[in-house]
Amino acid sequence: MNKAALTRLTEKYIAGTASGEERLELESWYNEQLAQNKLQQDTGFDEAEQEITGEKIWNNINLQIDAKEQTKPKRSFYRWAVAASIIAVLGFGAYWLSGRISDKNTNKVAALIKPGGNKAFLTLANGTKIDLDEAVNGTIASQEGIKITKTADGQLVYAIVENTSGKQASGYNTISTPAGGQYQVTLPDGTKVWLNALSSLKYPTAFNGKYRNVMLTGEGYFEVAKNKNKPFKLTTAKQEISVLGTHFNVSAYADEPEIKTTLVEGGVAVKNFSPMATGVLKPGQQAVFHGTGFEINQVDVEEYIAWKNGFFVFNNEGIKEAMQKLARWYDVEIEYDGNFDGIYFGGSFSKHNNLQETLKILESTDKFKFKIEGRRIKIIK
Repeated sequence: MNKAALTRLTEKYIAGTASGEERLELESWYNEQLAQNKLQQDTGFDEAEQEITGEKIWNNINLQIDAKEQTKPKRSFYRWAVAASIIAVLGFGAYWLSGRISDKNTNKVAALIKPGGNKAFLTLANGTKIDLDEAVNGTIASQEGIKITKTADGQLVYAIVENTSGKQASGYNTISTPAGGQYQVTLPDGTKVWLNALSSLKYPTAFNGKYRNVMLTGEGYFEVAKNKNKPFKLTTAKQEISVLGTHFNVSAYADEPEIKTTLVEGGVAVKNFSPMATGVLKPGQQAVFHGTGFEINQVDVEEYIAWKNGFFVFNNEGIKEAMQKLARWYDVEIEYDGNFDGIYFGGSFSKHNNLQETLKILESTDKFKFKIEGRRIKIIK
């Protein structure tokens, strides 16, 4: 992307006038720079242009940050974090952010805490546990009629092979991600699953029964292979989801009060166990189950699947909920010093950032500071 296009897209993004296609183009470019470690790459801006454009962008960011801590910000404010990140990518950060973000509470330890990556453990039906981070690429296990392969890009693939023994594969495998881990698995029926940090998926080595049954804890994104004769059933601790073939996201962490099922395409039927409640989702809808029942809302699905595409997206989110997501990804503990009720913020930034980069962006709101002690983050108001 050349200098003129980059400046034009950045300013439209911050002003809120960029189209969906333009926002995607800029975010994809930014994510690519981070993934390839190109943050310091020359973008063609001379020092004077950096100063002028940097001031214009930062002024726009300031106009979009809600100063009232007790009032939830409007959606138009949510671009401040991505804007701050883009400033840093363009090279403006050294000039414009250095005077606004204090490094006193974001010490050098944070720079050593790297983002998560493709880490998971596979437990076979016979109890064998395989560290997928250390396993070599290629075939890592074979079961009756099934070959399990690890690919170079962090995926686990189950493939049905010729079964000469005549025995049917049986038993369940489990793939689990630690804090700071994520992984993708292709199940024996061709269904693709992305697991977020601190999540696990239990599934049979072959779908021989009437249903394709799997069990999830934590968060996963599913692209279910179509099979009208064998429905796919996903079970969490408090919910069951039935589909034939569709794309959807489920967030069902045990330490969160709500279970959120977000439908991207196709259709799903959701059933809550306690209290008993059922519903059917259409694309773009989300079912939220909580202690007293559930509700179905129309949502921006990109917000809820951004994690699998390499982004954090916070939309009118309380600080504790947002920091919980960061804690899972960076494998850190969070401690609060002060009353943070009524503080909400939003934005989008890359999961490829190290912890120091992420905390600097968040500190630019001037609503709180961070103190790092080992892998413990103290948030001070």
